[in-house]
Amino acid sequence: MAAAAPLPDPLPAPRPTAGPPRSAWIVSAPYDVVFFVASVAVPLVFWWAFSFGWMTGVAVYATFQLLFNMPHNVQTWTMSIFDRADRKKNGRRYLIAFAVIVAVFAGTKQLSPDGAYVWVQTALLYWGYYHLVRQHYGFQRLYERRMTTLGAPPAPLESKLYARFLDVVSYAPLLVRFRDRELMTVRAAGREIWTWHPPMPDALLYLVLAVYAGAIAAAAVHHAVAFARGRKHLGARALLLASVTLAFGVSGLVIRDLLVASVVVTAYHNLQYLGLTLFHNRTRAEIAEREGAALGENVPIDWLRRRRWVPYGLMTFGYGAAVIAPRVMFLTVGAAELPLFIVIAMHYYVDARIWRFGDYPALARYLKLKP
Repeated sequence: MAAAAPLPDPLPAPRPTAGPPRSAWIVSAPYDVVFFVASVAVPLVFWWAFSFGWMTGVAVYATFQLLFNMPHNVQTWTMSIFDRADRKKNGRRYLIAFAVIVAVFAGTKQLSPDGAYVWVQTALLYWGYYHLVRQHYGFQRLYERRMTTLGAPPAPLESKLYARFLDVVSYAPLLVRFRDRELMTVRAAGREIWTWHPPMPDALLYLVLAVYAGAIAAAAVHHAVAFARGRKHLGARALLLASVTLAFGVSGLVIRDLLVASVVVTAYHNLQYLGLTLFHNRTRAEIAEREGAALGENVPIDWLRRRRWVPYGLMTFGYGAAVIAPRVMFLTVGAAELPLFIVIAMHYYVDARIWRFGDYPALARYLKLKP
């Protein structure tokens, strides 16, 4: 007698929650190489176009803002201001910060355009540079979390030394530019804007170069010895460190024009950020869909849940076009740059908060660091 066929379960078995990937990569090898490493090659196109006279400095700046900086800027809002839970938690803080930023920029522009406002612009530039460097600490820690997951955690001293390595390869090229006033002057649309910096004596310059070269040599030797001894799972982090070194080195030591140099290193940062936030938002959308979370809490995430790429793309690039439009349309009007500077400063403030795992514990899930 044939055995009876088993009855189907009345309810489908729940899908397992995805845990941390058993990989040294944050997302995957192709994804990481494209967004977090090879992305350094994309902004170099701006440099080549400028060098051969195919693009003016203004064209480089406007294109960079539209294609890279503003799209990366708006991704911060998808994790904060566009999110109902975060608005409820931090909305008042955001409003106060925005009001302060507007008052500082608009007030100094009106009351002291050639004095205090210039210092505010300079502060924004250096804050932005610090913002770029800080991002790479985060990437370093993510790769080291992956190494730990695979059973090859870096020693605490090694992790600290490579954090300082990022400091050296990021800040040393900027300090080298301080040797020449011309290297710290922006020229665009018939204007010259000198960025204040302390003078760089020759003796200090040689010391900076020695420390810079020594840090790179030490990192190369350490990796060569570690690979020779069979150390595993170093490659992904090593590629990140190499790409950071290349991006900041070319920007600070090779490209003379300050505007183009800033575009190159910032666009590199933008592309990395876009890759990370897309991964974060896509994972969040998958988890929300799998767990049946209510719609309406975060509209951009809802678009990703429904695979509505058109409105997501329009939000990303439409926002950038709206913010950059006054600067492009009114090149000779100084106040036209205020919307751009204000949203950039606001982005720096908010972005410094939303990547703190202690304040945003769900980050670990959305970056697939835990189930």
